[in-house]
Amino acid sequence: MKKKLLLFIALFSILFSAACDDEKQNTDSSKTVSSEQNVSSSDNSSENSSENSAKESQLLLMKTFGELWMSDNYYIDVNMTVEYDPDTVSASSSTDESDNKSDSSSGLKTVNYSYIIAVDRINGIAGLNMISDMGNSSELVKDKYIYNINHADKTYTKQLYNGTADDFGEGYTTKICLGLINNCEFVKSGKTTYKNYDVSFEQYSVKRSSEDESPSIGDTTITYYFDEDGKALAEIIQTNNGKTTFEFKSIYNSIIVKDILTIPEGYKEVSS
Repeated sequence: MKKKLLLFIALFSILFSAACDDEKQNTDSSKTVSSEQNVSSSDNSSENSSENSAKESQLLLMKTFGELWMSDNYYIDVNMTVEYDPDTVSASSSTDESDNKSDSSSGLKTVNYSYIIAVDRINGIAGLNMISDMGNSSELVKDKYIYNINHADKTYTKQLYNGTADDFGEGYTTKICLGLINNCEFVKSGKTTYKNYDVSFEQYSVKRSSEDESPSIGDTTITYYFDEDGKALAEIIQTNNGKTTFEFKSIYNSIIVKDILTIPEGYKEVSS
């Protein structure tokens, strides 16, 4: 789990820190709706924008994510593909490049993740289940502890956690630009195709901070794709150093799978 999270964190700290540093979500919006769309990951869209006003376009983004971050609970099931320049990932991140797929034609490496993040704000519990090219593992934040769960060995470790369930959830959502609303500048919106679906899109720009020490990152472009009912299908984050694609399998403002917030029965605690 630690190795997987180091890679996960390293990629985003390098590729997207300019967009997401210390981002907090404080926004009013219309009611969140659930989304259940299954689409495989690749970028197969062509944009023929019929631009709308910023006020009108932002309703889709706000409808999907705005109130989600303000609700008592949220549950997101998402597939994620990171395409990055390996030269931008420091050796200090302790990643093993043998775990990553390489696209020899572009020189980029690709890492695939599938993860569910669930946060119960009322009870102060948060859970994560992550499947990547390196396997399956989970984390649980509860009662001021964080539990690292190893499904292969049916064991877990625990240690004190100084943050909240919200802090943990943000580490896998807003801090990596998932559903980022604040700090965005509207660019354009319109109709396009994504994976042969007719969709609406909204594109935003996040300017690089003047304090940012990684000028090669440049500004960040975030494009959201929505189906005809206004439900979020995908989000693509693009910088000079790489691209991340999120494809949403489900988005709910309730916890639909309770098991993610518990340690599986029969698992034993081991020393860390």
